[in-house]
Amino acid sequence: MDPMPSQIAWLDASSEEQRRMRDIIQMFTDREARDELGIGTIRDALSDILFPGTSTLHTRARYLLFIPWIYTRAANSRHPVREAEALERRLVTAFADADDSDGLLGSRVGTALKTLPSQIYWAALGTYGIRRDASATRESILLADEKEIIESDDPISGPRTWHGSIPAHPEGFPAAVPSGFTLTREEAEWLRDRMVTAAPGTLLEYFIHHPPEGGFSFPWQDPAAQGVTGPLRLQLDHARAFSAVMHGAQLLYNLMLAERYEAAGFEGHEDLTDQYEELIAQWAQQLPTEVPLGQWDVHALIALANTQRTRPVPDATQLFVHNWTDLVRQHFARQDPISTLTGASAARDLITRREKQTKGQYGRLHSDKRLSSWGGASGAARLTFRWSYVQRILEDLHNGLATPAEALRA
Repeated sequence: MDPMPSQIAWLDASSEEQRRMRDIIQMFTDREARDELGIGTIRDALSDILFPGTSTLHTRARYLLFIPWIYTRAANSRHPVREAEALERRLVTAFADADDSDGLLGSRVGTALKTLPSQIYWAALGTYGIRRDASATRESILLADEKEIIESDDPISGPRTWHGSIPAHPEGFPAAVPSGFTLTREEAEWLRDRMVTAAPGTLLEYFIHHPPEGGFSFPWQDPAAQGVTGPLRLQLDHARAFSAVMHGAQLLYNLMLAERYEAAGFEGHEDLTDQYEELIAQWAQQLPTEVPLGQWDVHALIALANTQRTRPVPDATQLFVHNWTDLVRQHFARQDPISTLTGASAARDLITRREKQTKGQYGRLHSDKRLSSWGGASGAARLTFRWSYVQRILEDLHNGLATPAEALRA
């Protein structure tokens, strides 16, 4: 199917209107972690089911190798914890002359970066079995490695914290990384094997074996996804339906904020009411072509999400999703203009109550003080289940697999 709400064309719009539309779409590119209506519990569960080990903070696949290489080296120092941190920061400067540096963590602040790559990728390293003890902390691993090196009768064997077959680091690392984030064939094959072993039967494994074409906003849009069948197809269809249906609630929430913002006389985001009304009209036109509203089973969606969670999806979240879906179904069954849904007190009261449940005193619908600092979009982006970040990791992997085996390591 054609890409939808995030790619909107105003065929008859003036250049000024087109500029405004581009501005609002840009606001929609905020991190998917933004969750204004408390649907993140379901979103994250589905994301973990489809793409285990991934995160919206992940930028490039080679970090999954950089970190164990750095930690193994740091374990040999007198102060391993301090040395590991120093080496991670030094890695930023090592990329100054790298051929492939897009996605470098700390590219703007340099060695002053607050969140180290190891913090961001630590969970993934455990999920994929790259570090053997999935529950170990960064500090405990370094201290355990140090103790093992001191007590070992075989200094050649080295620490056993990390997977035993991890590829050797390139010459000069971490002081120099000329090839940047470009994976060698050996590295890509090794990472592929770790991920496939750790995530069998998932959409992540499927896309590892069936490379996506790229350039699509959602995983179900990519032509490679057409071959998805069985349980994977059911999971993907649930994710698509949840994303499509709940996007209407997200847009209505932002429409209500825009109306209050303009009514309060605040300046900086004028005409957003018209913009959101247009986006809602686009949503209403597209939704029936994406989701079989009469057949989609919300109970099955919740049950699927619960398989990934240690605790069930909160009752209030379940009720909100059920109630919104019921309102949408009733509206489309009557075939009324979309304004009868977005203007209905039932829909608006539902959104208002949900904001109060999730944000309490920090909500904007009843606080002019907080509304005055509104940026023009609050969780308005449609859920993608980390797809843009997953695509980047998959692209790294497939590019590495396509590299000639005899290519020089660097």
